[in-house]
Amino acid sequence: MTSNFLLEESSSWLKKTYSEENEANVDARVMARSSITKKIFDSLLYSSRKEERCAGTVWLLSLTMYCGHHHTIQQLLPEIQEAFSHLLGEQNELTQELASQGMSIVYELGDEQMKKNLVNALVGTLTGSGKRKRAVKLVEDSQVFQEGTIGESPSGGKLTTYKELCNLANEMGQPDLIYKFMDLANYQAALNSKRGAAFGFSRIAKRAGDALKPHLRVLVPRLVRYQYDPDKNVQDAMAHIWKSLVADPKKTVDELLDPIIDDLLTQCGSRLWRSRQSSCLALADIIQGRRFEQIGNHLNKIWMCAFRAMDDIKETVRTSGDKLCRAVSSLTIRLCDVALTDKAHASQTMDDVLPLLLSEGIMSKVDSVRKASIGVVMKLAKGAGVAIRPHLADLVTCMLESLSSLEDPGLNYVELHAANVGIQKDKLENLRISIAKGSPMWETLELCVDVVDKPSLNILVPRLSQLVRSGVGLNTRVGVASFITLLVQRVNLEIKPFTGMLLRILFPAVIEEKSGSAKRAFAGAFALVLKYSAPSQAQKTIDDIAALQAGDRNAQVSCAILLKSCASMASDVLSGYYVTLIPVLFISRFEDDKHVSGLFEELWEENTSGDNVTLQLYLGEIVSLITESFMSSSWSSKKKAAQAITKLSETLRESLSTHCQVLLNLLLKEIPGRLWEGKDALLPALASLCTSCHKSISSHDSSAPNAILSVITTACTKNQRKFQEAALCALEQIIKAFDSPEFFNIVFPLLYEMFTPTAGIKTVEEPSGSGSLKADSGEDESYVPRTKILDCTASAINVASTIDVIKQQQNLMSLLSHALSPALPWADKVSAFSSIKKLCSKLKATPVGSQDDISTAGVMTFIHELFFTVSSKIVDCIITVKIGQVHVAAAECLLQVIELCQAAQPQSAVDKEFKESVAQLCESEKNEQAKSLLKNCIVILENL
Repeated sequence: MTSNFLLEESSSWLKKTYSEENEANVDARVMARSSITKKIFDSLLYSSRKEERCAGTVWLLSLTMYCGHHHTIQQLLPEIQEAFSHLLGEQNELTQELASQGMSIVYELGDEQMKKNLVNALVGTLTGSGKRKRAVKLVEDSQVFQEGTIGESPSGGKLTTYKELCNLANEMGQPDLIYKFMDLANYQAALNSKRGAAFGFSRIAKRAGDALKPHLRVLVPRLVRYQYDPDKNVQDAMAHIWKSLVADPKKTVDELLDPIIDDLLTQCGSRLWRSRQSSCLALADIIQGRRFEQIGNHLNKIWMCAFRAMDDIKETVRTSGDKLCRAVSSLTIRLCDVALTDKAHASQTMDDVLPLLLSEGIMSKVDSVRKASIGVVMKLAKGAGVAIRPHLADLVTCMLESLSSLEDPGLNYVELHAANVGIQKDKLENLRISIAKGSPMWETLELCVDVVDKPSLNILVPRLSQLVRSGVGLNTRVGVASFITLLVQRVNLEIKPFTGMLLRILFPAVIEEKSGSAKRAFAGAFALVLKYSAPSQAQKTIDDIAALQAGDRNAQVSCAILLKSCASMASDVLSGYYVTLIPVLFISRFEDDKHVSGLFEELWEENTSGDNVTLQLYLGEIVSLITESFMSSSWSSKKKAAQAITKLSETLRESLSTHCQVLLNLLLKEIPGRLWEGKDALLPALASLCTSCHKSISSHDSSAPNAILSVITTACTKNQRKFQEAALCALEQIIKAFDSPEFFNIVFPLLYEMFTPTAGIKTVEEPSGSGSLKADSGEDESYVPRTKILDCTASAINVASTIDVIKQQQNLMSLLSHALSPALPWADKVSAFSSIKKLCSKLKATPVGSQDDISTAGVMTFIHELFFTVSSKIVDCIITVKIGQVHVAAAECLLQVIELCQAAQPQSAVDKEFKESVAQLCESEKNEQAKSLLKNCIVILENL
């Protein structure tokens, strides 16, 4: 019966029924209609139960469809429109479909104002600007989400109703979480409203016609974005509207491109992930194939949106960001390619995009953003050609810094611990540099070099200089040095105006650089720049390099590396300054540090044709540098200079005579005085100089040999083991060099006192001073260098006159007897054998009666004493010492003593026991050479 009341005048039979009833029933029907509409609007449509809302929608649609022209329905049209608009956001698809049909019917029933309001409401719903006037009241069992929409609770329960959401928020101890759930539910409802509005809108759009035109500017951007919504249903619905609303999609998009892009850029920063994702996808499609005039104003913002999306918290948004990045990369590369785009537009695009890529892209902490930016920059450098010149300084600086900032951090870690795992630091550095030079950044740098011209150098070179000062990281420092090298090779003479600046920057960079690889790279760049420098600048630079040899180890290594690079890359420049450099190379060969000396030795061999010729050619300059080194307060410099004198003397020999006095005076002045580390190197220098130039020294000043002997004998008394041994070795050579008989009377008494244990020779006290070697500083005061003393004794005997030797007979016999005692080591005995042989030769070479001063009895006595004193001791040495070398030396000595005795014709026969001991010794001797010598001794002894 309810339908009879509702239909009223709809049909003839209803009119007949009404006409038969009493007028009193009119009020009842009015009340019935009011009750029904109240039930629908107040209870069903806004019920907390979705089934009741769906039923109410069916009732409301039926009333609107079949009773739409009734004055009661006409009066309720605004409320019906609001109800249907609200129901568009239902999760239930049936409710949504019915509501969209109802909207279409309301549009047909309404007047012009109603139609206008309805269109505005639908547009507001689609654009998200519409607001609901009423809301559904939530109760415990109200379904907020469809099952599975937001997963399950920690206990595995469902999360669909309001009660379940509240329980979850309480269980997690975060009651405020319920607000976030409801915010999410409202967003889901808004999304459903858009989809529902789309169903109705597609019908209304066909009828609305011109009424929708004012809304296109707002509506089209939303529709474009909604067509890329993650929800397939929303996509389909919006695509349906799009087809109904837009007759010519391409023309419409072209006309409204700016509003569309502005809306998409805004939504790329939305707090809703669906909006961010759909906006990125829409942008990626809509920018393809665009011209600079269409897209130029938005390009920078699109890049920023792509970078943000690639760093989004949601994976699907990041994926869409990657797609947008690829699209905008392709677009940018095309717009910057002078072969495909107008040169002015290419330059403008480069001006807009490149600074952003360098500052925000390559320097980003997001790996995907960095890689994408580097790839684009490299392609821009390839395609942009000369359009990239205004940005060369920024681009090159960024690429060089990126060589280190984008390096795998693991390589830095490995280098810090390389020593602990046995990896050589140089090899690891070379590996890192090799990887860096194989990277896209380095490839981009090589492309940049190809487009450098003279004007761009004015900006680029100062930036490179700044980077040399401030750049950090191995790859960056090697990279900037290598880039300067490539740049100079590319521009050649055009670098001349900048050589002064570059040399001033690179020179300290080489010295201060700790990494060997970077030091060599800077040195290479320095050498190439030097090649194009002015002569005055080159002279000053070479002088600065040469001065480094007097510095610390790092300065010396830097000097060697710089010279090696210059010899390789600027040999024509370097050859003009050999007068300055050859002395440096020569003296630096004698550094204590093997690595440093090796570097200079290699340089010497590469830059000289031979020691003798080169030293003679630059002798004056070498002697001048040696003199400067001796004047230095540095002990190491003095030591190097002394070793250089030794080498000069051994190589040039008598050719050194022209400068020997200068060198001799330096040595004689420096040897006396306190000891310092390395001072012992001066002694062999003096000995070598005397050996090579003894004639010149003696002819220049006859007193010089004695002065030299005085200095060297004083040095022999220093109680510092290394220095004393060096002094004795030098003394031996000096005695041989000057061959002066006078030396024996001066030297032997000193040697005897030093050798004899009971001698009370005083050591010269050294003044205490910082760094001086004191006599008692860790040295064994009881140590006596007997081997060296005996060698000096042999040399002194060799130059002495026979009469002087006979005068020292007693001391000589005492010294030799003690030297052959069993307590002394075998090395001392071997030296003693040499001294005895020298003595035998001296006595044998002086025939008895040849000089009036020599008494026959004295010579005979000396020979007999020598024989009877040392022969038995020599035999004892052979018996006690089981060393073949000692046996041979002893047998040779014994043979000479016996031969001397035979020549002197001894007055008494040799003891038979001694002969037998020699015979037994010969039989047991295993060394064939010693055995042969002993046999000769036996033959002679048989006749004595």
